[in-house]
Amino acid sequence: MKKKNNKEKKKVMLCGTLLFPITIGKPAVFAAKGSIYRTSNVVALHKQTEDNIHFETRNTHYHLSMSPFPLAAMNPLPVKLAACA
Repeated sequence: MKKKNNKEKKKVMLCGTLLFPITIGKPAVFAAKGSIYRTSNVVALHKQTEDNIHFETRNTHYHLSMSPFPLAAMNPLPVKLAACA
């Protein structure tokens, strides 16, 4: 009996900024193309550098090139924005 070919996962390549560090079992949240994206739960983190990240959700492989603030993805602490008076 032959196994069915599993459908290959969709690949998404974007230039953007992670809003929170990637956590397995939690959705990824990032900004790209002027929008905020929230993925389904992350199932694997394949590669992470200062300026790129490759992670996987149930149906999709994401390749995010982070700019203009690449180190934001590596920062485990929440960052609060302050309003200017």
